Amino acid sequence: MSAPMPRALEPIVLPDWLRAALSQPATARVAPSSRQAAALAQILNWGLPTARDEEWRWTNLRPIARLAAAEPQAKAPCSDLSVGIPDALVIRFVGGQLQALPQNLPAGLSLTPLSRAHDIDRAAAFAPSAQSRNDALLALNTACATEGVVLDIAANADIQAPVVLDWQDNNQHGNHSHTRLFIRMGAHSTATVLEATQAPENTPHWRNAVSVIEQGANSQLTHISLGLAGDQRLLTDRSFVQLGRDARYRSINIQLGGQLARREIDVNISESGAHCDLLGLMMPRGKQVMDTHTRITHGAPHTTSNEQYQIIADEAGRGIFKGRILVAEDAQKIEAYQNSRNLLLSNTAEIDTKPELEIYADDVKCSHGATIGRLDDEALYYLQSRGISRTNARKLLITGFAQEIIDALPYPELVAQMSAMMQTHMGDAP
Repeated sequence: MSAPMPRALEPIVLPDWLRAALSQPATARVAPSSRQAAALAQILNWGLPTARDEEWRWTNLRPIARLAAAEPQAKAPCSDLSVGIPDALVIRFVGGQLQALPQNLPAGLSLTPLSRAHDIDRAAAFAPSAQSRNDALLALNTACATEGVVLDIAANADIQAPVVLDWQDNNQHGNHSHTRLFIRMGAHSTATVLEATQAPENTPHWRNAVSVIEQGANSQLTHISLGLAGDQRLLTDRSFVQLGRDARYRSINIQLGGQLARREIDVNISESGAHCDLLGLMMPRGKQVMDTHTRITHGAPHTTSNEQYQIIADEAGRGIFKGRILVAEDAQKIEAYQNSRNLLLSNTAEIDTKPELEIYADDVKCSHGATIGRLDDEALYYLQSRGISRTNARKLLITGFAQEIIDALPYPELVAQMSAMMQTHMGDAP
């Protein structure tokens, strides 16, 4: 008789409440019916990923499996992050349900709820398909998504006002939601999209989100993702980005709140001249788990990418970063740089980082690096010798490390808000 499987490696089958949700009529779901059916069969066969799956070896989804079916319960709205950001165009979702769209849109921008989008747009939004058990949550989103939004930026449009997606993940409509965002940018267009995810305290809600982004030639998108309040909030998020010739994609991912936040970013640089920047900051503390996986594929020559992720882990928090850069055989004269810098602030915190380069071309400039360290004792001593308390000296050094990513945000008002939130998040730990 074989030995029992270690508990951490036991398969995570679909919990009863999720199977019940999957058995509900699909009339309100927005994916094309053929894709819904295929995705439903996949997720019923695969279950949730486990630590036996390479892409999930450091992230345990048992907090999701342990969610109980929740009675709908209205909660007070979360703070409005868009306050103070000039002319912000706010799209608000509560518990995965669309609540508000902005009025008086600027020329060149259209916003359409996914449930009312044309069949062609819905097909494009659901184009990425699950290929293996590692993609189980993508299949689940395809099978269950009931709402989302299509953002269309016309060719040559310069959208100055930021589009803010305010995701308020409460349990007003149940304990889980599955949303889909589709952004399509015409040639020579410019836009900024800010996603802010938050939830009321003591609200166990899981949002399983997917974003699909198509950028035309010479378009420029700044895509900001902020994980904010919600001590029991659970987020799994997958982004697919396709870059046309000379397109520019800039992602800024800052995670401060939530019980579990897993983000995956797939960027396909498919035409020459295109460039992407991936910047990230994760600050897990308590028992938070914050995980980001990035995959950049250089599929065309004369393309570039730059990636910098930083983790600051305190108490029993766990931070994970895995970044993969793939250079195809014909992608000559590309430049790709990746850097993972990390701070451990306690003996019980944990950071796992794994940069990867896979290169099949021979005329390239590529580098990657990863460092994990602690606060500099000499720097702490120096600040304390100048009359600064140890707690404040510690905060100053942590702030200096994190501020590099926060300062990359494009609006001074947002930089100030996030800086203040970071200080609150750090608390008064010694």
